[in-house]
Amino acid sequence: MDFKKMTDAFEVARAIENGTINVKEMVTIAHKAQDFSSSIVLHTGNKIVDVKSFLGLSMSLMTSTHYKLEIHGDDEEEAKKAMKDVFEKYGMKVEIV
Repeated sequence: MDFKKMTDAFEVARAIENGTINVKEMVTIAHKAQDFSSSIVLHTGNKIVDVKSFLGLSMSLMTSTHYKLEIHGDDEEEAKKAMKDVFEKYGMKVEIV
C-alpha cells in the first residue's frame, strides 16, 4: 500500500468537497491532454506532473495559481494551442514552454 498516494487522494477528495478545486475543470483538462500523443507536463512550484494523470493534475491545481506547461511530441503545436485554450477557458494563467 502506497501511503503517499492514499494521502494525496484524501487531500483531493477534501478539496473537491470544500470547493477548492473543480472536478469538471480537472476532467476537461486531463481529457484534452489525452487527445494528444505529445508529452504534456505541468510545472507548479517544485512539482512536475503528467497532465494526463487526474490525481497528479488535481494535486497541482489545488496548490497553485500560475501554471507552466511543457509540451513535446509529434503533435505539440496543436497540443499547445488546445491546452492553452482549455486552461484559459477556466480563467487559469498558463505559460507554454
